[in-house]
Amino acid sequence: MSLDSIPCDLFVDISGADCALPSSKLNDALEVLLPGQTLMAVSGKQALLSDIPAFCAQHGLQMLDSGEMDDMVYFLIRSTAE
Repeated sequence: MSLDSIPCDLFVDISGADCALPSSKLNDALEVLLPGQTLMAVSGKQALLSDIPAFCAQHGLQMLDSGEMDDMVYFLIRSTAE
């Protein structure tokens, strides 16, 4: 199985040099995500394994799955906002 085989409505690479960039990229992606749609976010940064679930909790998003695959960490997130 690879990241390409996980179905999602929107894919975003949240890798970046500074701490604010991942949440900024996620916020931008969430602006176009419709309720019930899924977002696949990927990064090479292991530290995001704890940061992104906290981001989801703060923004009322549902974390469907997360883990490591293909030398990347991934997060499958569902928009629940109406």
